[in-house]
Amino acid sequence: MKKFMVLLLLLAISIFGCTNKEEVVVETESNIASEDKSIVENNEENIIMVDAEYFVSMGVDNKTIDPAIYLDYRKGIEEKVYKWIKSDDGKYFTFAYIDETGNPVKLSESKINVGANNAESIDNGNKNGGMNREMIEGEMRGGEMRGGMQGGMMKNNAEVFRGVYINANITNIENQTMLIYAPSEYFNVDSDGNVTGINYTNSKNGYTAKTAPIIFLNECGGWKSSSPRSCDTSYIDEGFVYVTCGARSRDAMSDDGEIHTGKAPMQMADLKSGVIELRANDLVIPGDKEKIISVGTSGGGQMSSILGVSGDMKEYYPYMYEAGTLGVSKNADGTYNSEVSDNIFAAQNYCPIADIENADMAYAWWWVDLVDDGGIYNGNITDFEKRLQELAAEEYIKFLNSLHLKDKNGNELTLTGLRSGTYYDAILNNISDALNKYVESGESISITDDDKNWVTKDENGKYKVTDMKGFMIGTGLVNSRNKAIPGFDAKDKTAENNAFGRPEDDTVHFSKSIAKILKENYEELKILDGFDKNIVDSYIEDTLDGENAEYIENQTNLLNATHILLGIDELKAVNPVKHFRNRSGTADQHTSFGVGYNILTAAAMNGIDIDYSLVWNMQHGSNEGTSTGTFIEWVNSICE
Repeated sequence: MKKFMVLLLLLAISIFGCTNKEEVVVETESNIASEDKSIVENNEENIIMVDAEYFVSMGVDNKTIDPAIYLDYRKGIEEKVYKWIKSDDGKYFTFAYIDETGNPVKLSESKINVGANNAESIDNGNKNGGMNREMIEGEMRGGEMRGGMQGGMMKNNAEVFRGVYINANITNIENQTMLIYAPSEYFNVDSDGNVTGINYTNSKNGYTAKTAPIIFLNECGGWKSSSPRSCDTSYIDEGFVYVTCGARSRDAMSDDGEIHTGKAPMQMADLKSGVIELRANDLVIPGDKEKIISVGTSGGGQMSSILGVSGDMKEYYPYMYEAGTLGVSKNADGTYNSEVSDNIFAAQNYCPIADIENADMAYAWWWVDLVDDGGIYNGNITDFEKRLQELAAEEYIKFLNSLHLKDKNGNELTLTGLRSGTYYDAILNNISDALNKYVESGESISITDDDKNWVTKDENGKYKVTDMKGFMIGTGLVNSRNKAIPGFDAKDKTAENNAFGRPEDDTVHFSKSIAKILKENYEELKILDGFDKNIVDSYIEDTLDGENAEYIENQTNLLNATHILLGIDELKAVNPVKHFRNRSGTADQHTSFGVGYNILTAAAMNGIDIDYSLVWNMQHGSNEGTSTGTFIEWVNSICE
């Protein structure tokens, strides 16, 4: 266990009036020596914490800003570059960057894109979720925005402030900052309303500045870069501390437009930097740093899943070092160290665009038998695409079985065919559970004679979905396919393709699994209408035969939560979350909801407490409604 993990015995101390750490004798049962200069103690309240100044003094090699001012937030306040800003309604304070006049720098947040093959924003308010209207009686409450579901995503051009820096080697300012929001009750203020320190006595909804969980949001929808967002006050009302963290991803570029600064896994380097900054700046930030709870949607759900499983894994240290993360150093032998833990307590994933290397196989398995029923992208499909989808779906069977997933009773989840096996049965059960929870929450549906080929109702009023194809057609989901073949690693490299490769590469193919299918079936595929030799050869070169193939494979491995949990690809979780929650929608047309199930199943196999459910009629987004509980309810339950 890293030394930082034993320090957080609860927080206290004035921002400007802390005890001089050179004069403190710390008494603790931990294995930390009393002379450790990273420890500061408030003698009045006997609370121990860590001062970022200590880690700054160790040096940050990669830097374009002064870490002593910008990464040590207490010093940043003293130097008047950071300040707690009171909200207009007085409910919370925002920790933000300020200009030379002492005012926060105002920015605007923009709509979030969900990624490949579309120009849509993440859906958080569609009432019908793309389902067959004939099945719905009355208004669906499942489409409403409730329970603190990332309200910032609903706003276009809402005003936000520039955040505080999360690391020191700055290439894209707005993606390397974070905004911190905390209830006003957690601060001492002077007569002018200025924060003078943290108040550990006041409470908000049963939480205090010592015990409040920290919601850690990333906005990497569509695998694009995250920037700080406006405050979702539903979290503030609960007494939570709310953080929206930046992260560079596939659209982050250098000023001259020549270099990609957010190539994978730089997203993790930035998000981990944010976690470390929260921990290293206990003196000025309220909240329990051992209760950091990550949340994200779509590509952000993927990043949340990785942040959850990759705590303290040394494989990420080189990228954190490059980013100028506080406390990360490089040794003479080329290895790296990190002085501060980057693990988190829990992770919420909404509709994660996960296991990106194999995502196209999972999507093909999902849609393979719907070609003649409207389940094609943009209304057309070539012979080459149709056969490739069939081959990918068949290959997914082998891939899924190779994971050796097991359910909560220890039974292995396998596919014995495209639509048979214990895994297939489990997916149908998940859909059935979502439908029953929806009805139990007070909603109504109607079942026609045409629907009885895929859903039944027993004498107790319980529904059972019996056929995937029938479900897709009966609910209308078949008409809203969102991905081409392939769709994540697109043939024309217009999807997540700019997330991988070296910084100087514009786009590359990254799906080794699709490339293998193309290579092994080359002779059969090349005679089909729609086959493009240049595209297929590029796939094979980039991911299998080229000089960067191993480099690209390492990138996809470092962003695969399922494989890390299962110890595949020579990677293994060392300090993962204690709690995992996933919500994906039965009307999600963007990614196979089986991917999220795979992550949570692997997590449960590792002894992690999980809360998994599909949400009936929920489209791609975080619009979970209340039928399966809410994110806020879950946070309160795991933080009791």
